[in-house]
Amino acid sequence: MPTPTPTPLPTATPFPTPTLLPYVAGGRIAFQSDRTGNMEIMIMGSDGYNPVNLSDNPTADTDPSWCGSESLVFTSERDGNLEIYVMNDDGTSQLRLTNESAADSDPSCSPDSSKVAFTSNREGNNEIYVMDVDGSNPQRLTSDEASDTAPTWAPDGTKLAFVSDRDGNSEIYLVNVDGTELTNLTNDPSKDVSPAWSPTGNTIAFASNRNDPMDIYTVQSDGTGITRLTLTDDIETNPAWKSTGFQMVFQTDRNANEDIFRMSSDGSFQTDLSKNGAEDSRPDWEH
Repeated sequence: MPTPTPTPLPTATPFPTPTLLPYVAGGRIAFQSDRTGNMEIMIMGSDGYNPVNLSDNPTADTDPSWCGSESLVFTSERDGNLEIYVMNDDGTSQLRLTNESAADSDPSCSPDSSKVAFTSNREGNNEIYVMDVDGSNPQRLTSDEASDTAPTWAPDGTKLAFVSDRDGNSEIYLVNVDGTELTNLTNDPSKDVSPAWSPTGNTIAFASNRNDPMDIYTVQSDGTGITRLTLTDDIETNPAWKSTGFQMVFQTDRNANEDIFRMSSDGSFQTDLSKNGAEDSRPDWEH
């Protein structure tokens, strides 16, 4: 019998190496805006479109922070002084959580939405407090003659980052949720503010004037690896991460008024989301 001749296999055509495109964002962004005539809590898509006024109140509503994807905590003056409120993500069921003659502000919801960290001067100066999400069981976390403000939770819920001027200038500090193991993270003679923990917990974004005026930086959670992300002559603050960690939003005055910008987590692809002449600030990306 003749020896069979094998049929040659077709040569595989190599695929071209794909070109990486800028990451496409998703989720909603909460922010404060005076585009209706006074400061309100609003949400918009990650492309800046379809803004919705959630708080819709004649007094100032500020400092929005997502609690999961169904509610937000915020600060309001509607009862005569600064208090912490919570509402659904459609603006319904606006409830007051604190009831003090002092100023309560800067709310930040814990990763499991069970606790709220906030700033209060109820003891005479600004300190960090934590309470249950229904407003009960407030506990003072810091105790110092300095001003402690702007708490934000680590993604595992075990630590808080906050701003303190206890060493003579504003620095980013870390503390356990029971008030132990206080650490000066940034330790620089410049002003460091607006901490925001990355979803992985390895990195903290913040604003600093160490290269004047004020830019967005990141630092590793052990204080190493400080990286500058924005390089403009404008004031840029209040970074907030997307839940994937690939992008963040921040506020900037580079357009002569406060706007919300989006960028990749390495500082590239900076995009204006506000697209209007109002003051838009304090963004927080849906978790």
